[in-house]
Amino acid sequence: MESVGILRGQPPETTAGPTEALRPHAGHGARVMPGPSHRPDSQLPPNPSSLSRATGVRVGVVLPVYNESKLIHQTFDAVLNFAATHPDYHFVFADDGSRDGTADMLRQRIARSGTKQVSLLAFPENRGKGRTVADAIFRSPGEVVCFTDGDLAYSLDHLPLLAESLERHDVAIGSRSLIPGPEKNTKLARRVLGWGFNRLARVIVGLPYRDTQAGLKGFRREAARQIFSRQLLGDFSFDVEAVFLAHKLGYRVGEIPARVSEAHSYKASKVNLLSDPLKMFVNLVRIRMMSLRGLYD
Repeated sequence: MESVGILRGQPPETTAGPTEALRPHAGHGARVMPGPSHRPDSQLPPNPSSLSRATGVRVGVVLPVYNESKLIHQTFDAVLNFAATHPDYHFVFADDGSRDGTADMLRQRIARSGTKQVSLLAFPENRGKGRTVADAIFRSPGEVVCFTDGDLAYSLDHLPLLAESLERHDVAIGSRSLIPGPEKNTKLARRVLGWGFNRLARVIVGLPYRDTQAGLKGFRREAARQIFSRQLLGDFSFDVEAVFLAHKLGYRVGEIPARVSEAHSYKASKVNLLSDPLKMFVNLVRIRMMSLRGLYD
């Protein structure tokens, strides 16, 4: 898989699988997504509004996961406990082609639990976090839809704060910068990288927000549709691209404090501190250039 991919498409309307729905439009220089043989194993109905109406789902939550077999049982337990006290929430685990049995573990846990508040969207191949989140958002039920890191870097207690912010805003984003005092649960190298990236985002793409990279964001349904149908980047830079599109489209963006969980500070990072900063810088420039060329219009 390429480290930087391009994505372009429209959300599914009826029975099309997500990989079909995200097929690029001709003429934009975007790479065509995989065809029907790459459809995900989905427990979700093709039309998310049907599940929302049938079950009264108010908030849909996407949890992207990739090779999380060591943590997935802990994550599932936390989701199940949260769902028991929040009946208007529905969770979608979006597996990005894990090779360590994560998807099978989730299938078994969902079946044994008997819950109707948790679903699985499993892709047979790794395609990048951005593509997987976009597909799952289009499939997820709910009047508003959020996503947070599948390893629960941010506790599920943040979700009601996102939902509350979405009563006043079209988009809500988590901001680690709003937590008073030093960020104790993030390693120094990650803090420096995040600080530098957010400063570059302000300069290169003109974003006024304090933190664009926290894996904690929420959208009203129509805002999600407009933003993710325009996305072009499929890798980890999809976060800042989504925020850029929200700003470009004139949506009201709210920020909530986002505290990294203490347990997450002990997890090995998947970020390459040597190569990823360069990729992030390049993608910021790409976002700026693609906007100037009208590819987001």
